Amino acid sequence: MRLNDLLDPERGPATLVKLALYPLIFVVACRIVIELLSRLSAIDVLLVLFFLILISPLAYLVREARGHRPQREGGRRGAERTPSLPPNEEME
Repeated sequence: MRLNDLLDPERGPATLVKLALYPLIFVVACRIVIELLSRLSAIDVLLVLFFLILISPLAYLVREARGHRPQREGGRRGAERTPSLPPNEEME
């Protein structure tokens, strides 16, 4: 976000709303997570952490497996361009 976005009469109000809304959403989301974690017992918290520790490498492996697939090459549009000499030049 640039300072010019705040000073622009067309984009300024939308930028101010974003500037106020995103931290509010972050605080509310953190509060919900804290509330949910406070209701869990110690063993439940450990199970959640263990689940996250197990799922993180699995998500990484899935991401890497999807990233190395050969991508389909789309057909080229138009004729393929090949270099050619001008008609009045001779080949050496």
